[in-house]
Amino acid sequence: MKSLSSIPVRVLLGGLLLVSCMAARAGGSVVPVGTYLYARPENPEQYTGQLMIRFTTPGKRLVVAWGRKWRKNRKRRKGTKEGDRQKFKPYEGKTIDDGAGVMFWNLPRDLYDVVVIDAETMKVHEGIRLLRTGDPEQPLDKFLGEVRETLGPRKDRIGGWEGFFDQKKFERLESNGVRAGVFLQQMRLGKALAESGAVLKGCIHSIDVVWVERAKVEGVGWQVVSRQQLYRDEIPARTFFSYTHVPALSGIRIGGKRKDIGPIALP
Repeated sequence: MKSLSSIPVRVLLGGLLLVSCMAARAGGSVVPVGTYLYARPENPEQYTGQLMIRFTTPGKRLVVAWGRKWRKNRKRRKGTKEGDRQKFKPYEGKTIDDGAGVMFWNLPRDLYDVVVIDAETMKVHEGIRLLRTGDPEQPLDKFLGEVRETLGPRKDRIGGWEGFFDQKKFERLESNGVRAGVFLQQMRLGKALAESGAVLKGCIHSIDVVWVERAKVEGVGWQVVSRQQLYRDEIPARTFFSYTHVPALSGIRIGGKRKDIGPIALP
């Protein structure tokens, strides 16, 4: 291993600059969201699809579009290369007109669901199809309660699923009785440390979709099959986002040209 003294100064400075830029990208996030959550495909110009969404009001929003074809519950990541794995990730839009609109360039052909996150008003809106083949006759409230009991924090055990987050809110579930997709929020209200060891003043929030299935072991309930993190950041608010499911944000078909939708009213 090389010592620091043997590494050229320009390389060290370049590395420090990169770290600084990554930290600034997410506004203090312990894990910079823009560096790994959202798609950065190689040769993006090969994709010619575009999407413009208009909202009835402006706002400082993060808007992501998530294609259905390459989701982790439909395609296996095993054996894929890094370039291929970018296809599993949602795309981050560029807001315009003070947030009254958002534009996506270079989208592959697919059906897209959209998530809108506003960390100032603490609102999240989503139109995600959580499971490919859900059954409307299934007792979804019962299943959601079972998943919450299995994966949520409990006093009779340490940690649990994603034990770093000590607060979880399970918002919505689609199920066929054996498998389910769940939209949930997570927070860490307890002490959290930056890589430097300093105590973070804000609260780390995560917004996720997890796919679960009934465990074959008696008494376990449901177990996580896969997860897609849609948002992670350290923000001042120590409460969950106000949540709304918005059907107008669901199933937007993108081909090789631009598509305009809206204006969409966000509750």
